[in-house]
Amino acid sequence: MWFGRISEQKARTLAALFSATSLLLAAALVGTCVYAYRLVELYRPTRLAVLPNPPASPLQVHYQLDVPGRGEIFPALAAGSPSDTWPVAILTIVNASDRPLLQTVSAEIFEWSRLSATTVIVGPRETRAVRINPELLPQAYQNNEIRRATLEVSASSPADPSEYTQTCSVYLHSVSDLYWGQKFANAQFIARWVTPHDPAVAQLVASARKYVARGRLAGYDLPGEGSKSRVAIQVRTEARAVFEAMRHLRISYVDSMYTFGSFTTEAERVRLPRETLLLSSANCIDVSVAFASAMENLGIDPVIVIVPGHAFMGVRLAPDSRQFLYLDLTVLPDGSFDQAISRANHWLKRRLRIACWRSTLRPLVPWGSTQSQSRSHNIPDPQ
Repeated sequence: MWFGRISEQKARTLAALFSATSLLLAAALVGTCVYAYRLVELYRPTRLAVLPNPPASPLQVHYQLDVPGRGEIFPALAAGSPSDTWPVAILTIVNASDRPLLQTVSAEIFEWSRLSATTVIVGPRETRAVRINPELLPQAYQNNEIRRATLEVSASSPADPSEYTQTCSVYLHSVSDLYWGQKFANAQFIARWVTPHDPAVAQLVASARKYVARGRLAGYDLPGEGSKSRVAIQVRTEARAVFEAMRHLRISYVDSMYTFGSFTTEAERVRLPRETLLLSSANCIDVSVAFASAMENLGIDPVIVIVPGHAFMGVRLAPDSRQFLYLDLTVLPDGSFDQAISRANHWLKRRLRIACWRSTLRPLVPWGSTQSQSRSHNIPDPQ
């Protein structure tokens, strides 16, 4: 082989050349790594030292707790969007410092609500009002009398966990008390008393079968193709049957709407249909709610009409119809079905600007729909 003919001098020269080439490549590799490292360091964001921001001085933070509505709480208006109501309390935080303030506001009605917590940031020289509405516990919806309770409100910051605490008295109304509001702004909430699946209402509907031919109560359903006029006749017949069943119970008018507290002219105690049917006594709104529950049990759309000082009800005569049959049920127990219609028409002829409400707001008891839909419309001419 030709390698055998290379002299020793040439072999040494080649070895020296290879060694020098290897050293140059190693140096180039090291230089490349150093250059890349310097580029990374050059474009890496500079880390700034974060200095702790001293908290605002407690002397520059002021609190004011207000309890609107004289501290009265109506569970019937909870978990909804009433037009005329107030929060349980309002905590006003004034930050007079030049630094932002982080606050956690906690509140609880002892034995009646869950502990609520809200975190807010109050800017420098800013005032914030925090509305406080702790979620009520189930026992609040089983309470039948107005009761005094204690509300505790506290505010804390990361620097001071016990910065502010104050207690005050509040008054929890019965679940049967409804605050109507100014000009009946909360009237749609009366739908929470409409309980079509209550066993007492089902029993009333069952007893109404005795007052119709063949005991058939089919709501809006007619065999074959039924015109609106035929459906309206059937609805009238079924409304009369329920009326006769209620008259058989000898339901009498009893003025039992008084409620305690500071809003005796704007609030009212309303009975659930099972109470009305059990005691055979009711005022105008109680008996209207009971009748509306029976109509809804049959799949017929009821409405409850609220006028100053009185209430009556109506039923839609056909699906999607604007024609209603109105009944004033305070003629019970001795008045007739025709007299109930006549008395309701008397109220309508007074030309009051009134409206009727139909809603599927969450009921006060575990029967019925839990969706929250409502609508209001002007009352059409009675039929």
